[in-house]
Amino acid sequence: MRGVPLSIALASIVAAVPGAAEAGRTPYGWLFGTEVLPERSAEIQTWVSEENGTPPANRRETWLSWSALVGVTDRLELAVPVELRWRDQAGTTPSFTMNWFGLEARYRFVSQDPVEAPALAPLVRVAIKRDVTVRDRVRAEADLVASYSAGRVHALVDVGVVGERDPDNSHLELHPGAGVSVAITDELRLGAEVYAEISLDDDREDWVAAGPNIAWTHGRFWLSAAFGIGLHQIDTAPRVVWGILF
Repeated sequence: MRGVPLSIALASIVAAVPGAAEAGRTPYGWLFGTEVLPERSAEIQTWVSEENGTPPANRRETWLSWSALVGVTDRLELAVPVELRWRDQAGTTPSFTMNWFGLEARYRFVSQDPVEAPALAPLVRVAIKRDVTVRDRVRAEADLVASYSAGRVHALVDVGVVGERDPDNSHLELHPGAGVSVAITDELRLGAEVYAEISLDDDREDWVAAGPNIAWTHGRFWLSAAFGIGLHQIDTAPRVVWGILF
């Protein structure tokens, strides 16, 4: 690099490297965040969530989800999720199966540049999934998410809608949630969140949970977790999410 100052050369190298993961793509467990991948970068995410003690018959479920994500632009990312489910309830035989797969898109309306990014960041998420066990059932999901950052404090509201339909039945749910996360160190965040699943057609039972969350990042690896304590028609609802950015 003859004739190019060392400081400019180093800055060019840094700018060419995709940004490292921050304190969780979402610092929450049950809530989607407002961060998206940088353009041309990729990430693998894993989600493990549980619903324990829900009606009817004290149902217990564990969901395992893998997603491959790619940054299409600095504001748009696409994901391909695959979900597996274990279920057990009184009077039935426990089952474990691949349940859903599909395509997901997340669009952030404002810049993520550290200099230009505003305190308020809105994001919209949409997904379409196919039921593997009921072959003609489809599931549509949509979330409107807004976060606000002020110093070490990060607050977020997530309002989601989920609809399922097959030739014989349809079902609609509202998934509202809110949370706050505070940076303790550059890598560690602590906070709390509340999340609910509310049936809009009386086909299934509602539940509400609230509890603490934690987020940790180290280089290109990040992890977020929440432990929901049942407030209505559920005992516990823990979730752990982690990702590796490439």
